[in-house]
Amino acid sequence: MTAAAGAARVRVTVLTHRGAAREANEDAVVVGSFTACGVSFSDPVTYEVPLSSPVVIAVADGMGGHAAGEVASAHAVRMLAFAAPQDETGVEAALVQIDTDLVAAGRAEPAAAPMGTTVAGVLLTAAGGTHFGVGDSRVYLESGGYLAQVSTDDRGPLGGLSRCLGGRTDGTPLRTRVGRLAGADRLLLCSDGLSDLVGHETLEELLGGPGGPARVVKSLWAAAMNASGADNITVVLVELPGSDS
Repeated sequence: MTAAAGAARVRVTVLTHRGAAREANEDAVVVGSFTACGVSFSDPVTYEVPLSSPVVIAVADGMGGHAAGEVASAHAVRMLAFAAPQDETGVEAALVQIDTDLVAAGRAEPAAAPMGTTVAGVLLTAAGGTHFGVGDSRVYLESGGYLAQVSTDDRGPLGGLSRCLGGRTDGTPLRTRVGRLAGADRLLLCSDGLSDLVGHETLEELLGGPGGPARVVKSLWAAAMNASGADNITVVLVELPGSDS
């Protein structure tokens, strides 16, 4: 995906990997119309994405019975790509539909239940952006070399996941979080395979390291692998228009 000359665009660098301990990768990624599901990249991949129309970029981390996590996260990112939401209302509608689909799938196939997935993402336009999320995958904003988490972790008092898309059998309604983005140079999206293993100060230091975006993303992945790589690891670095990176 390459932007037309002169058009506002973002550069998005992606690495998704099964980690050091898991047999399969239940993380998934969407960047506009591109999706990566159930695969492990050996190296980061970079996309140039025009902002001539709104673009969704998101990470999903699936969970459930045998192979259900991979199915759930893949469904989430493919639905976001297909829906191509144009605004916050469209994002909310897409998340509700994904949640409805996964709850129904879990009821239809008890062996896969509870089938669910986190999602953390952004909707970007030439005029600005919105972040959204359910679960404990994260969106960070980097500005002036400082990193701030703008998403909120849905975790219970003992640390377990308290909310996701799908994964519910008690009939409770879906609750999502949506907020405006402002003042960012770059964005970092990731699954908890990165954020649980690599501390905030280290993330900030590695983001400020030498080299281009592919090297930075690879260094973040390597830090998680060196810290055990106990979970699937997904890292997405988004360089916004006007960024000096």
